[in-house]
This record gives sequence, C-alpha cells and structure tokens, in this order.
Amino acid sequence: MPAQSFTYQLASIAQDAIGAAERLFVQRFGLTVHDLRVLRLIGDNPDTTFTWLTAATKIERSATSRILARLIKAGLVRREIDDTDARHFRLRITAKGRTLRGKADPLTEELETLILSSLDDDDRVRLMRMLNHLSDWLNTAFPQALASRYPELEADAAGRKG
Repeated sequence: MPAQSFTYQLASIAQDAIGAAERLFVQRFGLTVHDLRVLRLIGDNPDTTFTWLTAATKIERSATSRILARLIKAGLVRREIDDTDARHFRLRITAKGRTLRGKADPLTEELETLILSSLDDDDRVRLMRMLNHLSDWLNTAFPQALASRYPELEADAAGRKG
C-alpha cells in the first residue's frame, strides 16, 4: 500500500481546504462550511426532507440534525409539516437564509478559485472532468462492482435491514 492512499489524499485535501475556509466563514457569517452546505442544499431543493438532506450532505445523521437545529434557531431555515403526511417535515430556506447565502456564495467561489489557482486552465478542466467522472461511477457502477467482488458486503447489508 502506498504511503498515502488515494482516498487518504482526497480526504486530506478536502480537510486542508475546509479548515482554512472554516475560520473565514465563521468569522464573517457565524456559520461553518458544513452549515453552509446544508443551507445551500435546502435553498437549491425547496421542500426537501431531512432523510434526503442527510444523504445529500454526506454528513453523519446526528451532525446534520444539529446543523439543521442551528439553522432553524438562527431563522435561516424553516421546518413545516408536510401537507400530505403529517409524520414528515419539509425544509425551506428563509429570506434571511437567502440573504446570508448571497453573501457567502461569492466568498466560496473566491476561495475555490484560489485553491485551484496553482493549476493552469487545462489542468483545472481535466481535474473537474475526472472528479465528475469518478463521482458518477462511484454513485452508479461502483456499488455493483463492489458487491460482485466482495459478496459478503451484500450479506452484511441484508443482515442490517432485517
């Protein structure tokens, strides 16, 4: 195994980028990078559910719940009972949330541009193409490839469901 595996390097790069941005977002907006991720997802997907949100954020369920509680308490998101099923809630960004996002999004773009500034235009395009390709594969064909190579994973998943 290499000294730094591919997945370790990806996680490390993400943490390095998030760590630097985190301080700036907290100072300017009082929100963490993950708080903003949740706010953006709700803003881009009005009337979303908590279940969908936890899958989309790729943040652990209890952490997503805490973030959502903070956003609701701050008046950035509102939670409403679903008209068709009172057991479910729908999430919407508020006007205050849209205003804050309007201020945070340009900073996000500026930071991402700075992060990628060490690459020339062609390398940035190639990197984004490769990341999109890898992400698509991981979300479509990879689960089947994994299950066929490691059948015990299917048995584990079936045991957890039952």
